[in-house]
Amino acid sequence: MGLKDKFAESFAKAQTMSESEKRANEIMSKLIFKKATIPLVLMLVIFIASLFTDITWWAVILINSLIALGTYFYLKKEGQKYQDFKPYMGNLISFEKKGDKQYFAIIKQGKMPIKLEIHYGYEDFEKLKKNQMIQVQYSEKAKVAILVK
Repeated sequence: MGLKDKFAESFAKAQTMSESEKRANEIMSKLIFKKATIPLVLMLVIFIASLFTDITWWAVILINSLIALGTYFYLKKEGQKYQDFKPYMGNLISFEKKGDKQYFAIIKQGKMPIKLEIHYGYEDFEKLKKNQMIQVQYSEKAKVAILVK
């Protein structure tokens, strides 16, 4: 499979995504980008420092390559953490803010209420009414909740 075929497949998948899949993709990409900014800034600082100091060009390339390689494996590991979603379906009992970007939603699934701590994806919950039937994809490790419509 060539690069053109991979791009076509990726483009077709992006066109057929549902709204909740697009929302999940957007949240995950923002979270991973936040983790990637520190190594990118570090690589830029090393490059700029090499212009003003007497560091050879091959040392700068070697250091930046090592940073890029380490960042790749770190982001790959972090990306796997965000892929573990568990579905919940039930009535929204309450949704409340406890702190800065820290929200709690209580969903009654059957007879058992479930308390979800949400750090990302809480914007969709603010528009919901009490006792409304909802379906949520929740990642406990990342504290991400995606409302499925």
